[in-house]
Amino acid sequence: MTDYKNTPDVLKNEALEKATLPQGLNVLTILTFIGCGIIGLFSLFTPMILKLSLKMMDKAASSGNELTTKQLEDMEKSRHAIEVSQANMIPLMIIGLIGIALCFWGALMMRKLKKDGFWYYVVGQILPIVGSIAITGLSQFTGVTSYIIMLIPFLFIYLYSRQRKHLVN
Repeated sequence: MTDYKNTPDVLKNEALEKATLPQGLNVLTILTFIGCGIIGLFSLFTPMILKLSLKMMDKAASSGNELTTKQLEDMEKSRHAIEVSQANMIPLMIIGLIGIALCFWGALMMRKLKKDGFWYYVVGQILPIVGSIAITGLSQFTGVTSYIIMLIPFLFIYLYSRQRKHLVN
């Protein structure tokens, strides 16, 4: 007589079940793909955006409106940051595009539940920050907005780190 209590149930064998993508990881990777696309477009159009910003500053300065001392100081800081960025445009764009590619690749790997995808993503988020500081110095950080924008990558790194328990390969 066969003992059915010790026979493994093929239909319930966890090794045969395909791992499903957790909801949180699914949402984060979709947001990453969207962010990579948007930031990629901004990276490619950065030269035009910087030229437009300089024209707008010149127009504001020559408009005849009285600007406060604080506004003039902020405008000069921004002008300096734009000029430094324009002088180093090619290296900044290369670093940015490499970061985008690493984030995209890392998110793809994490969708396949691969642990290495997290580290590709982290490098892809931190490389542009460190690279731009190394190339342009801290001149890029001219206001509160730039600091808030810099917090977004660290927020996503934190959110992805909370999903690492689901990465099994």
